[in-house]
Amino acid sequence: AWANEDYWDGLAMCYEQGLVKAVGVSNYGVDATRAVHEKLAARGIPLASNQIQMSLLYRFPLENGLVDVCKELDVDVLSYSPLALGFLTGKYDKETRPSGPRKAIAKVLLDGEDDGSNFNTLIQTMRDVASNHPGATLSQVAVNWTRSKGTIPIPGARSLKQVKQNLAALEWELSGEEVALLDAASVKVPSYATPEKAFFTKEDINTKLKMFDS
Repeated sequence: AWANEDYWDGLAMCYEQGLVKAVGVSNYGVDATRAVHEKLAARGIPLASNQIQMSLLYRFPLENGLVDVCKELDVDVLSYSPLALGFLTGKYDKETRPSGPRKAIAKVLLDGEDDGSNFNTLIQTMRDVASNHPGATLSQVAVNWTRSKGTIPIPGARSLKQVKQNLAALEWELSGEEVALLDAASVKVPSYATPEKAFFTKEDINTKLKMFDS
């Protein structure tokens, strides 16, 4: 929330002293990414990565230009939660719902104004795409969609089977037509989360630099 430039100096010192091989940040928005990139570049240090949330159900980094800025600055985008907390794996529907905090997300996706129609259409589109690739799973479709946007997905896994499924996504890629079909379906699904409601610090309290926007 404050002293971000001091923090960046600390990161630069770690790099210069050989304590780290690369410098990356997490959940930085457009303005903050440009600012830290400029600060590090002044010392000849590249900004290697920005880890942000992105999935077929959370497209804000694509829509507000953050992914484009990272590409412009040659910063790798590490997209976390590419499976959208499991909602893109096909295991949830009106009858089968998650417990705990994810209940609220299920309510938005499955019981919203469209009564879950658009979410179901997205899942069916993912199934159709998966059927074009022998042995492919919905999880792999979701992971490869983030890859199609030029990002590096970092999906979670709770079992060896899930690890192997995630790894197998690297064995095939989506076609341009498949990406377009997934885009068209995903933009219609109600957002289960918005940047405005995120718990991340939105700006530096001293400099007023906008730190988070997606």
